Amino acid sequence: MAFEYIFLDYDGTIIENVESEFLKVYFSLFSKKAGMDFETVLNLVMSSVEEVIKNPDSTKNLYEKFTDAISKKSTKSKEEWIKIFNDFYAHDFDELQSIVKPNEPLIKLIKLTKKKLIFASNPLFPQIATYKRIKFTGLEPEIFCYIAHMENSTYAKPNPLFFKEIIEKLHLPASRCVMIGDTEFDMACENVGIHFVHINNKYEWEDIF
Repeated sequence: MAFEYIFLDYDGTIIENVESEFLKVYFSLFSKKAGMDFETVLNLVMSSVEEVIKNPDSTKNLYEKFTDAISKKSTKSKEEWIKIFNDFYAHDFDELQSIVKPNEPLIKLIKLTKKKLIFASNPLFPQIATYKRIKFTGLEPEIFCYIAHMENSTYAKPNPLFFKEIIEKLHLPASRCVMIGDTEFDMACENVGIHFVHINNKYEWEDIF
């Protein structure tokens, strides 16, 4: 089967860093911006993210769900949180680039391919941060025909509806799509008919490109 559309995960795939490594530095920086201690802000954000992942509401995007959840769990209003996050992503988030370890063999193929690319990292960052994460690797957002982020996503992995939403939005035949990732969350794509390839299977994804 010749796949035309390649869905790509980020943490553990486009970059070699596992998500936990990235988040440790992220929360170290963000706790200062929020004026809260590390553990408090970690628990607050992650419990809100967990709530968002389980939230089946199809009328709100993930950013709306997240800011609703975190404001209810804290003393700050939704507007205050939006201001803090916007300022953080605009001015502090770039420091995370120093820890990013790009998966160079994969990135080389991404730059050379004529296949259609879809950035399918779990959409738990807003657009501004997602675009910066792509640029951290030396890639440009423009090479992707679709980039999933909080504002344009209703669901998050491991919910198969994350993948269903993308293929329906772009009118893609699932049989022509392949997902390259590193976790069971990514493997959820198989529930909507998208083929899954683990990043460890280098010969398989090299052949796909």
